[in-house]
Amino acid sequence: MAFGGENAESYHDEGLTAMIKGDVAAAVQFFNRAIQLDASYIASYHQLGKCYLRLGQLQKALDILRQVVSRKPNLATAKIDLGYAYLGMNATEEARAQFGGVLESHPDNARANLGMAHVCFHVGAWENAVAFAQAARMQGAANFATLYVLGRAAKLAGMTVIAEDALNEAELVIEKSVEMTPDSPEGHYLRGEVCFAQGRYVQALEHYRAAEDRADPKKSYMAFGENFGRVDIMVKRGLCLQRMGSIETARDLGKQILAIAPEHKIAKSLADL
Repeated sequence: MAFGGENAESYHDEGLTAMIKGDVAAAVQFFNRAIQLDASYIASYHQLGKCYLRLGQLQKALDILRQVVSRKPNLATAKIDLGYAYLGMNATEEARAQFGGVLESHPDNARANLGMAHVCFHVGAWENAVAFAQAARMQGAANFATLYVLGRAAKLAGMTVIAEDALNEAELVIEKSVEMTPDSPEGHYLRGEVCFAQGRYVQALEHYRAAEDRADPKKSYMAFGENFGRVDIMVKRGLCLQRMGSIETARDLGKQILAIAPEHKIAKSLADL
């Protein structure tokens, strides 16, 4: 029984508390119980969708968040979360529609601008991605997710100074996260991502190794909008080794990954080096 009693509101509150503590699996149970007690409790549906998004269970997140937006079409936060679920499924046009719909009525929404930056990055519109990321940053979202996409997009757009400033700032942000939770893989992986984006492959390799050592092979992780699992970390290690000229080691790692994920395209490329 929830602390506040056997009712939807109490289980919803327990779910929110579990999410704050980072226990997303427990939060799923609490929100599901809230929905069982009150099928009309839309807030729990929304939070349940967010839980599945954080767990990397994108189809479940998508199905639930579609329901929420259908029932609450003016709920901007749900539309943005649905946009990220679509983005995770590589449905960029559907994601664009959700983020763009929010920006039509709320052009200063930082999360919607950041979402559009991710959409533009996915389709290779680097300069547009920079513009949306800068808008998100100006509106108060100077977090890792904003700085990371800004830095990568600016680098690909040839905006060297903006790229380096953003990526350096992103690294400072994620360093603090690692200091707070050194045993979690998320911060180590994202430090590796920043170093990889900067072409610092030796340092990236070290951070990816640290992330892999801490990652549960059965779990998916999400941090600052980035989804990954242990296989993704291994692939990034392989790409570092390739960039560093350690072709044989990269090839062997590619074969190891294929034993786990036989259809992984990048792993196949590594194995064929």
